[in-house]
Amino acid sequence: MREPVTLLTLVGEAMGRTPNVAGRFFGALGQIGVLVRASAQGAGERSISAVIDGEDTATAVRTVHAAFNLAAQEVNLLVLGKGTVGRELLYQLAAQQQALAGDQDVLIKLAGLADSRRAVFDPAGIPLARWDARLQESHVPPDIPALLDRLRRLPVPILVDCTAEDTTAVYEAALARGIHVVSANKRPLAATWPVRQGLMDMARARHRRWEYETTVGASLPVIDTLKGLVRTGDTILRIEGSFSGTLGYLAGELSRGVPLSHAVRDARARGYTEPHPRDDLSGLDVARKALILARELGMQLDLDAVAIEPFAPSEALGHDDLERFFLALAEHDDAVAARIERMRQAGRVLRYLAQIDPSAPAGAPAVRVGPVEVEPDHPAARLRGTEAFVAFTTDRHRAYPLLVQGAGAGGAVTAAGVLTDILKIAMSLRGR
Repeated sequence: MREPVTLLTLVGEAMGRTPNVAGRFFGALGQIGVLVRASAQGAGERSISAVIDGEDTATAVRTVHAAFNLAAQEVNLLVLGKGTVGRELLYQLAAQQQALAGDQDVLIKLAGLADSRRAVFDPAGIPLARWDARLQESHVPPDIPALLDRLRRLPVPILVDCTAEDTTAVYEAALARGIHVVSANKRPLAATWPVRQGLMDMARARHRRWEYETTVGASLPVIDTLKGLVRTGDTILRIEGSFSGTLGYLAGELSRGVPLSHAVRDARARGYTEPHPRDDLSGLDVARKALILARELGMQLDLDAVAIEPFAPSEALGHDDLERFFLALAEHDDAVAARIERMRQAGRVLRYLAQIDPSAPAGAPAVRVGPVEVEPDHPAARLRGTEAFVAFTTDRHRAYPLLVQGAGAGGAVTAAGVLTDILKIAMSLRGR
């Protein structure tokens, strides 16, 4: 027995005649990784006790209170990245924090924030009105393992990844510490199949949640819809969609006669593209999204199995420097405009589509992404602005595919999806 320890006791009338009191009590402790050293039930059936490590006392008390609706469910976030999505998420949290605490009994606290140069952490919570100033005032480098060690001691710790970096090792470290993960970052999900499955297995083994809805459709419920179809026994025959609101926006601008390089500059300024637009134009971003969906079907594929045709000419995509990149892109403005005009005269429009065929014949790619000339009656032809759509053709939705459609790009909608994923975790731990 470790020392010091705490005797945590739950007392209530009619406990012996109310089902699942003990289950809710011990389940709440298990959800946050608190080890029960010993347990006992009172002879009068009015109490149940657990011996826990002393260092877990405060977290355990708050969590049990929340499980029985005696207090708001406290959630503590460590947010990585303060780019377009991260910044918008923090603004939305500031706007919604009070309403969520009052209406939903969920108290979301910003415990930590880190970018590539500095980090700030406060277990009492960083005031959301001052997160930017607090980060700028910090001279502490972003030691992620140390931040995770501090985060894990707080109630319902959640790592929120709003970066575009390879954070696979960070996820492993977080899950190993019993920390939930919410990701707007596609890279860990598009890692090699064994690495991706290792993360999934780690989350399941530690009863942690890993939510990543926004990695495919921003705030659109694409992954949840697909999971629902699969869990209810439907067979997925085909998935097709314009997964990128960014490329949808660019295709629309090209149809309006805007030169390619100008359209890409505008999209980046609006926050529609990845930090380097090359990731969008190369098709790599869409390929990752398609791979994420294919893997939800159990297709054990890696990124190199996806057939990718870029949205823009490949020779324009080789520059790391943004200004050189845009100059190279401008050299292809006339050729792209001529192609768009030929399509217009034929009555077709350009769209960038992903296609997933789980029963593709041997030797043929099961997942492909690339520009497609679509007829006016195709669902993609009706898209406007940053709209995205996904069509699920299944046994039950064979004649009329199930469509999910809406805004598919932009910091605000993506941040709203991230906040929704955070709330999924919080509400799953409420005593409801």
